[in-house]
Amino acid sequence: MRTPEHMVGNMGSRNRMDYTMMGDTVNTAARLEGVNKIYDIYTLVCKNTFEKASNRVAGREIDAINVVGKNEPVVVYQLLGSPEDLNEDILNTIKHYAQGLRQYRKMNWNRAIAAFEAALKITPDDGPSLALVQRCRAYKESPPPADGDGSYTMKTK
Repeated sequence: MRTPEHMVGNMGSRNRMDYTMMGDTVNTAARLEGVNKIYDIYTLVCKNTFEKASNRVAGREIDAINVVGKNEPVVVYQLLGSPEDLNEDILNTIKHYAQGLRQYRKMNWNRAIAAFEAALKITPDDGPSLALVQRCRAYKESPPPADGDGSYTMKTK
């Protein structure tokens, strides 16, 4: 018997019932809600959700993170809106951020910082670029394990 990834509806007994959601996908979504503040953005979704919506919604990959309660890293994406609403500045910011993320995953901290800073020259308040620049600088001082998978472990829910 296959276990559902989530359940939504009235749960409980005849005397006490509540409309709720439960399951792995619901728990992951709840964790991502808190992760938004680390990157100073409004909406993060997991890879599976983004792939299902990407033909209608523009976004960019932000990171691979280890969230509380999950054994595998979760690749997260920022939703940016309608594809036709993205101007040249946003597209260039996305391009530089993606370059920085590639260099970050190769542990090329200086190249990653340079790419994230290029994104910040275009969009000075880009939360993900600011967060990753700070993380790269910290990793230059105290590198993560060389045999790691490149994911970042969240410290809080």
